[in-house]
Amino acid sequence: MKVLIFSDIHGDIRALEKLVSQPADVYIAAGDLSTFRKSLDRCGEVLAPLGEKVWVLPGNHETHEDTRELCRRFGFMDFHRQGRQIGSTNWAGLGYSNITPFNTPGEYTEEQIQEALAVFDGLSPLYVVAHVPPKDSQLDEFAPGQHGGSPALSAWVERVQPLYLFCGHIHECAGRSDQIGRTQCFNVGKAGYTLEVE
Repeated sequence: MKVLIFSDIHGDIRALEKLVSQPADVYIAAGDLSTFRKSLDRCGEVLAPLGEKVWVLPGNHETHEDTRELCRRFGFMDFHRQGRQIGSTNWAGLGYSNITPFNTPGEYTEEQIQEALAVFDGLSPLYVVAHVPPKDSQLDEFAPGQHGGSPALSAWVERVQPLYLFCGHIHECAGRSDQIGRTQCFNVGKAGYTLEVE
């Protein structure tokens, strides 16, 4: 099965239409379809023909209530703080970012991130989609030597070692990859990342 994961559309309808035109079995929107909630409905309309194939996480620019209502209206799957299966693989979803300087609507403390991730312990094989990247990786450097990712997520990945981690949030790192132990990590950005799973 083909899974297409993307993040940080921020109302870029042309980029979203390009993603929708690519064939996949599951499309995972890893947060920030909107900018401060603007253009969320328009994004929903573009994704609407895909229906239940679309799994949605809130980024830091949406609340879970926003994305849950989007899913209800357009027939998408709410993936925030959910575990789901694709074929023989387990998938875990976590939206929101850690605390930012911008007072965006979807932010968690590190303690809340740690608590949300704990429910996914023990799942194997595990694929994780989070909006925020792990701290001090190749995926969270917003300026030279400055990292904006989550320490709680980084510690959890080091301990649990899921097979894959997909994230977004830090636009400057879109398209980059990294490895934490055995975990392959990707900042998917709005161009997206396609993965084949059994």
